[in-house]
Amino acid sequence: MLSTIRDKTQGIFATFILILVVVPFALWGINSYFDSGSKINVAKAGDIDISQIKYRREMDRLRGRVEPAVLDSPQFKQRVLDSLIDEALLAHDAEKQGYRLSDARLAQTIRGLPYFQREGKFDSTLYEATLRREGMSPHEFETRIREEGLMVQVQAGLTESGMVTSSDAVELARLLSQQRETAYVVLSPETFMSQTSVSAPEIEQYYSSHAELFQIPEQVRVEYLRFSAGDLNTGGQPTEEELKKAYSDEAARYVVPEKRRASHILIPLPAQATDDQTKQALAKIDEVAKQARAGTDFAALAKKYSADSATAGQGGDLGEVRRGGALPKELETAVYSLKPGEISQPVRSTYGYHLVKLTGLVAEKRKPFADVRKELVELVRRRKGEEKYFELSEKFRNLVYEQPDSLAPAAKALGLTIQKSDWFTRAGGSGIAANPKLAQAAFEPDVLAQVRNSDAIEISGDALVAIRVTDKKPAGRKPLAEVRAEIERVLKQERSRLEANKLAEEWLRELRAGGSLEALVDTRVAEAAFRMPRPEGGKPVYDLADLGAQGYAVLALLQVRDMSGKTDSAVLEKTRSLLGARRSTDYYANYRAGLKQKTKIKIFPDQL
Repeated sequence: MLSTIRDKTQGIFATFILILVVVPFALWGINSYFDSGSKINVAKAGDIDISQIKYRREMDRLRGRVEPAVLDSPQFKQRVLDSLIDEALLAHDAEKQGYRLSDARLAQTIRGLPYFQREGKFDSTLYEATLRREGMSPHEFETRIREEGLMVQVQAGLTESGMVTSSDAVELARLLSQQRETAYVVLSPETFMSQTSVSAPEIEQYYSSHAELFQIPEQVRVEYLRFSAGDLNTGGQPTEEELKKAYSDEAARYVVPEKRRASHILIPLPAQATDDQTKQALAKIDEVAKQARAGTDFAALAKKYSADSATAGQGGDLGEVRRGGALPKELETAVYSLKPGEISQPVRSTYGYHLVKLTGLVAEKRKPFADVRKELVELVRRRKGEEKYFELSEKFRNLVYEQPDSLAPAAKALGLTIQKSDWFTRAGGSGIAANPKLAQAAFEPDVLAQVRNSDAIEISGDALVAIRVTDKKPAGRKPLAEVRAEIERVLKQERSRLEANKLAEEWLRELRAGGSLEALVDTRVAEAAFRMPRPEGGKPVYDLADLGAQGYAVLALLQVRDMSGKTDSAVLEKTRSLLGARRSTDYYANYRAGLKQKTKIKIFPDQL
């Protein structure tokens, strides 16, 4: 096939193709072929764009935690999109209202996250490696944390504003302390199951009129070939020269970067500070610096003078500082200009004047060759496997494409084993079918209807899979014989509930006519009892409580006893807290709903 293409792409035809390819590159550049995704939006909330990249990143984050069938459902995709819209609206409104998260507070928050710590301390190398693994830059992650911080501030402001009056608390405490004396008897449908019969025509009628309950989706089984770099990582012992070259090439991998730890004192300035305010702040920071250089403990000075509430209590400690981190650039520059124990000159930032002290420095060092030799052996073997994989992956692609009627030629040429899957639907299944790309490929027209090999499907950066449908079951209904017992049970349960309800109604009429009733109390009965009106004149009030699958309870409310005397202060405080929490939650929910209601939201479903 490839030779045919080569033969056809000569002369005038080749020139024409070349023009088609070159002109777009000349006019727009190669980046236009790769950057278009960043301009695609899945939704627009007012002036806020919800990008396809952000949506896909969130879906990828959830991919390993949610079943493939659920992940690909329109309902789940809509829930994810709604969540992103909510977050964007909340963050935008918080910023609009003037909420801010300082760089120092942001740095403190990130340093406090346990998955960026080693031995209880923030590790910048681990931080960067973790973000790379998640496909995020430090800037993207820090922007996300900043937005979450703003939303937390808004939520806290709303939830803490839930007011509860004394009369509200007393009334709720009175209701919670109220007692109701009841008696009831339960009529369970199970009692009537043995007395209920269902005929064959009734079962057939239910089967015909509820066809949607017994549908079987289309199913297939496939055979497949998996080709990966890991399968090729079986080389022998690398030479000493190869190991030393890898050690040299990967110098950065084995370097423990320099670590700096610093503390600071902040004398604040407003955003539009006057000359007098600036002079006063500078004079104050100079005085603090004078005390620090005279030997006064820096941590004590930070606790006394620093306006940074996030660090002052810890003696101004900023933790480990890395280049390009969350600190203001001026502060970072000052930290990297100091020697251990040295105190900086006053540093001006958007927050005011800072005094910085370098409290710790661990110089950069490189792990010895002998210490990483074992790791280098695996690295070289893995690279050889990857090189061989990339060399042979094109052969794999060509073989499954050029020999569409069988996977055997590709298996023989590359020494692979043809494997088989279980039955699965378009929503996926177990094993290889759990991968949504493969489940989708199995139902492509060429693969399903024409029984051809699929194209090579990239399931990871170093693994390809090709599949071929071997068996298929069309969509249809389960046979009546298979579901007859299930239908009979459903119909008997329905009739038993009707019989239980009929008898319960009869009992209720008898009780209201002067009968009596005693029994134990069920939670659902208690709930029903508290919805009933108070008995008057010493006469019980009767009603029914629906207990679902357990049937019905015929209920008698005998009397109501209210709380007497003054409400206990501890009970009152607990009630106030309970009611306040409920109202605060409602405030926040209404606030979020209000943001959506007053915003014009447009969704682009074809981009999901």
